[in-house]
Amino acid sequence: MLPKAVAFVDYEHWYISLKNNYGLQPNIKAWFEELNTKYNLVEVNFFADFSHKSLAEEIGRIRLFSNKIIDTRSPNGVQKDFTDFIILDNMYQKALSSDDIDVFILFSGDGHFSSVTSFLKNFYHKQVVIYGVNGSFSKQLRETANTFHILPTEQDINGSFYRNIFDYLKTSSQPTYNEAINAAVKRNRGGATKQQIVKAMKVLMENDVISERTIASGNKGKKQKLLFVDWEKAEKFLP
Repeated sequence: MLPKAVAFVDYEHWYISLKNNYGLQPNIKAWFEELNTKYNLVEVNFFADFSHKSLAEEIGRIRLFSNKIIDTRSPNGVQKDFTDFIILDNMYQKALSSDDIDVFILFSGDGHFSSVTSFLKNFYHKQVVIYGVNGSFSKQLRETANTFHILPTEQDINGSFYRNIFDYLKTSSQPTYNEAINAAVKRNRGGATKQQIVKAMKVLMENDVISERTIASGNKGKKQKLLFVDWEKAEKFLP
């Protein structure tokens, strides 16, 4: 029997931190799949101020996995602490009303949650698991948990490199190696070095996903090296 668990997701932290630090989008599917191998998930709650257009567009993606979506927009304007307050209130209420829950999972990097995680662990004797985004994850919060996990994973990061290479190849009529590298670096918005993209390209070429061929181009038969993609194989490298 897997331990019974509930999860509370500060989606503003997940979405904004990943976007700003890595140029990535939350991989909700992979996160759920990992949790379901470890826990009997009975409830997963997503919290955010969905009045922001970019976050509002995420509701459709979230709804594929949970209908517990709580809009935390403040009646007095944008206040991040208002979201934190609502999450805290929901966590305390769940602890007081559901003694059969074994594990409390929190996705947030905010140190404001150190008190509730300490309370759940030390006074309610619950297992507390914290997920947070690297670069936006309070050390104090990590230390109060039984277990913590830092995202994105290496697989998530590499997946973003592959995706940006493929995005260039889909839009270019005559894709070249150097242009693909430079375009992918720009698409990562500072979240990748040229060396990292070159390494990702090497993996794709070694697995015969991308090949470089010399072909004749133009009326004068000038030869040029262009990239070609096996899109069926490419699917295996996308997150």
